[in-house]
Amino acid sequence: MSAATPSPWHVTRQIGRNVWSICEPGHVNMWLVAGAEKAVLIDTGLGIAPLRPTVETLTDLPITVVNSHYHFDHVGGNHEFPETLIHHLGQELVTQPVSSDLLQEYAAHAELMIAGAAAIECGDHDFVHLIDVDSRPKPLPSGFDPTAWQIAPQAPSGTLAEGDTIDLGGRVLRVLHTPGHSGDSICIFDEDSGILFGGDTINTGPIYAQFHDSDLEAFVKSTARLAEIKDDVSMVAVNHFGRTIAPPYFLEEVREGFERTLDDDSLTVTEAQDCIGERVREYQFDRFAIFLAPSPESR
Repeated sequence: MSAATPSPWHVTRQIGRNVWSICEPGHVNMWLVAGAEKAVLIDTGLGIAPLRPTVETLTDLPITVVNSHYHFDHVGGNHEFPETLIHHLGQELVTQPVSSDLLQEYAAHAELMIAGAAAIECGDHDFVHLIDVDSRPKPLPSGFDPTAWQIAPQAPSGTLAEGDTIDLGGRVLRVLHTPGHSGDSICIFDEDSGILFGGDTINTGPIYAQFHDSDLEAFVKSTARLAEIKDDVSMVAVNHFGRTIAPPYFLEEVREGFERTLDDDSLTVTEAQDCIGERVREYQFDRFAIFLAPSPESR
């Protein structure tokens, strides 16, 4: 185990046999899965605080990082680990510098999140009881300077493709290529426990399909593919927002939502903003939402 002191920025919880969540509450949820011989860390978050000391309180096995896709909020701690894997379509993208402007926009969003959570916490405590330690946003760590925040690009040590398996020793993880959020997006299926790690393909808040490399038709196919395996899934582990775990049949709800977004002109669309302040079209469903880019006439 690590002798370094873990950062209080991260919150950990065991969710299954040798499976842990590592949350940056309100921001990014990472997942550690251990077998008999090695462990996989799915995503490395924002890079706001050192991640490896936290991981090493949970396992002393060799660690391989698997990135669900190349976006900055999933690769911020990659440089702390010598072995990192990403889908081959993200191999070059993950080495590109992250814009300082983008990071500053996100840091501003983090401050708004803290204020927003404080405004609802009393009512939540008294009546609803949804906010917990995994979802309660924290102030940025002491000593962290948002204006100096950088994410160091790092070339992966290897690549992944649809159907690849990762043998952890008595436990096998399978790679499912699920493009839509980005071309390189993947989910990881733990065949031992039935846990599906949804990356940014499945989320319990807004699902982002508004980026320049997002593809709504690909999203429809990917979510339909995941819904087909719902009876083999025990739980869905999601990467963002306060509800970190979803039931298997949530996959069917998301599939239906994406199909309706593509084909149903009767859906109500509202204007919203994403986490970096960009305008989006929001399609709201009962337990999640879908963000799309603004229509050309509204830009």
